[in-house]
Amino acid sequence: MENNAELARLEQFVDKLLTKYHELKEEFHALQATLQERDAECAELKNRLDELSNERAVVGERVSGLIGRIEQWEAEQEGFGAENTDNQEQGGVQASLFEGDSESL
Repeated sequence: MENNAELARLEQFVDKLLTKYHELKEEFHALQATLQERDAECAELKNRLDELSNERAVVGERVSGLIGRIEQWEAEQEGFGAENTDNQEQGGVQASLFEGDSESL
């Protein structure tokens, strides 16, 4: 009789262990799926970051080019302005831009 009670307890213990094992196995598979989703999302975000970095570099180069052109134009205007101080007194650099137009009127 005592052996039967011990066997019954052992069976219950094994059943609990198997139940817990199956629960942990399901949880493991769910965590694996979540990890794969996160890895895919991480890879996608890295690609997006690379795209944005490249886009930023292109925009930076274009802005630098524009700034260089503006600086070149300003330097040309300063040289041109030194020759035409009368125009600057009458309206600055903008007046010198329209100098040719006023003569044709």
